[in-house]
Amino acid sequence: MVVLSNFLTPQEGIRHEEQNTTVYINDREVGKGTFYITESVLSWVNSDTQQGFSLEYPHISLHAISRDEQVHPRQCLYVMVDGKVDLPDMPLLLSPDNSSENEDDDEDTPITEMRFAPDNTNNLELMFQAMNACQALHPDPQDSFSDEDIYEDAAEDYGEYSEEVGAGDAPYILPTEQIGTSHNGSEAEEAMDVEAGQFEDAEEDP
Repeated sequence: MVVLSNFLTPQEGIRHEEQNTTVYINDREVGKGTFYITESVLSWVNSDTQQGFSLEYPHISLHAISRDEQVHPRQCLYVMVDGKVDLPDMPLLLSPDNSSENEDDDEDTPITEMRFAPDNTNNLELMFQAMNACQALHPDPQDSFSDEDIYEDAAEDYGEYSEEVGAGDAPYILPTEQIGTSHNGSEAEEAMDVEAGQFEDAEEDP
């Protein structure tokens, strides 16, 4: 959950601080303020109202530098969030579950597009690299095992059944790409449906 409220600026683990950064949520301008990339969260605080929000890395499925002004009028750090952000007036609320009364809507994973557009676009690469470093500190638990571990576990399981199955009846081992996708895999790609070459850099987050 992300709530736009009175905000205390981060004090620890700051990898990058970018002043005069305008936030857009699903192309709606929220305001201009200071953007903090820390080791634990992304944070932004409005310079006028001192309201802000923090976003945890596990909710972020993709981030990239966007320079194509035909896609968005400002160069920015693009962030895709697993969850729906509603901006009626205030507060700003992120509901990752998207608890809707319509069960049909639950079949599609909701996403929110956030853009952090600094006045100084020369710092976009620094922002991107800082976010890369911080995102790497929060790996997806589903990706914590290696391909080698998968086959080792499968081999052990096969050993347990070796006396019970005949030749040619060995358990079938699924290729790793069929064992499942993380929250930032093919589902995010389908929902995003971006044009080729839209982003100069892109980083699908673990």
